[in-house]
Amino acid sequence: MTATLLAAGFMLAGAVGVLAMDALPLYALSKTLASPISQAHVPQFVSYSFEPAFWTEFFGEPDSPRNLTFTLLNHLHERGARPIIRAGGITMDSMIFDPDVKLSAVRTENGKGGIYRTTIGPSFYKQWENFPEGTTFVSTVNFGNNSVEIARGLALASYTLQKDKIAYYELGNEPTNYPTSRWQKSTEAYVAQWKSFTGQIDKAVNGSSRGKWWASSATTDVTGLKVRPSDLIPAGVNSTGLVGQYSIHSYAFATCDPAREKRATIANILNHTDLLRYADEEIYPSAKAAMDSGATWVVGEFNSIACSGKPNVSDTFAQALWTADVELIYAVRNATSVHLHQGATLLFQSNQQLNTPGDDGTPGFSSYSLLYPISSSKRGAARVLPVFVSQLLVVETLRDGGRIAALKTPSRLSEREFSSYAVFGKEGKVMKLAILNMKPFYAGQGTASTVRLDIGDHSGATVKRMTAPSVDEKDSAKVTWAGQSFRDGKAVGDVTVETLGPNESVSLKDSEAVLVTFK
Repeated sequence: MTATLLAAGFMLAGAVGVLAMDALPLYALSKTLASPISQAHVPQFVSYSFEPAFWTEFFGEPDSPRNLTFTLLNHLHERGARPIIRAGGITMDSMIFDPDVKLSAVRTENGKGGIYRTTIGPSFYKQWENFPEGTTFVSTVNFGNNSVEIARGLALASYTLQKDKIAYYELGNEPTNYPTSRWQKSTEAYVAQWKSFTGQIDKAVNGSSRGKWWASSATTDVTGLKVRPSDLIPAGVNSTGLVGQYSIHSYAFATCDPAREKRATIANILNHTDLLRYADEEIYPSAKAAMDSGATWVVGEFNSIACSGKPNVSDTFAQALWTADVELIYAVRNATSVHLHQGATLLFQSNQQLNTPGDDGTPGFSSYSLLYPISSSKRGAARVLPVFVSQLLVVETLRDGGRIAALKTPSRLSEREFSSYAVFGKEGKVMKLAILNMKPFYAGQGTASTVRLDIGDHSGATVKRMTAPSVDEKDSAKVTWAGQSFRDGKAVGDVTVETLGPNESVSLKDSEAVLVTFK
């Protein structure tokens, strides 16, 4: 039996918070919702973007796969996820294919870790066989070198070796950051060249890329070149019918320069009000333009803090809360997939950035990644980071075609520090609630406060909890989802599922999230 709950938003009462709601069918109370109910979500929703220059570090070689990375992917696969893997990022725009290269990816770099080129061989595509069954890929194509021969060579190699696993093609990464001399700030000039390249590539792959191209892949940075989906659609980017989806990149914070680095704090990245503002002002206009045109849209690359994250912020439990909230925000807005970016510091990305490669030139893995895939001088032992548990929460929230809506913030709770979502089943009844208490509780503050939420009339429910000792916890052995931690990839501990009796309320401490599933 599903829950019968909700009135005009949650309403908090009592010193520690009793969330009281009229016993009415949730599906009938649109005034309770802070958003429309989304489309049904597919198993591809939780997806990933990996910087191709570091492909070997994350995945190994076809005959020697990186077990730590694949163990994490298998955890998601077991829960029903079927990610789309994008081998994308800045280094895809200096990538070339060489059939004689034996390794998956070879970097050409200076002694300090600055990457000039990434050369991939057939093993790069053969490695796709090691991924869990049902995983598909974005064939990423170099636009940065301004060479149709290089671009066509990459696309043709992927088609020849793995055409059945290609979900989409993508030409270029973040054209908003290309030299201004390339298109002289002209949207029309960009569109013309984009259509020329994709048209020639489509012929080379026997027309199989038609309707499979991602268009735009722009950031939300303010630049002279306007190439977000909301700019490209009226400019006729799909006049040849090649576009399959529109992609936009989402980075609200950065450590690319000192001014932005100062803003990248735990308290700021967990400001739910600001996350909503960014989504609605910077991302949603392009999403809406895509949907109004009859297409779908994706967050082709995103993470909390651009330029490889910020240690002591993006490598803490705060990153798990941030990621879960942002992915659910975009689920509400009907993104079909969101690609959490994984990589390492790129020396040429910014000459003012906080992060650097290792002192010996080895990768300085991004502190916002799911894991440090190998041991390194910069990041220490290979291990999983606290953020991973957020992926389990989101996958389990949206599995089985979940349709999601945001709920209004309870009175006497701050929207800045709280978010909640209802998941609807096929019959329009609420099957689950995902609730995030994003109020930061730091180590050394004593005892975290707790809010108890009355989730209305129901015949019983189960609760899975995403929790840690504090919001700034960095040891993923102390960060759990349903009682299990994943520091070395394997689940440690017994699965803990709490049981609620009929009409029983649920509690959350500060810096904690729960998934409530009704009987």
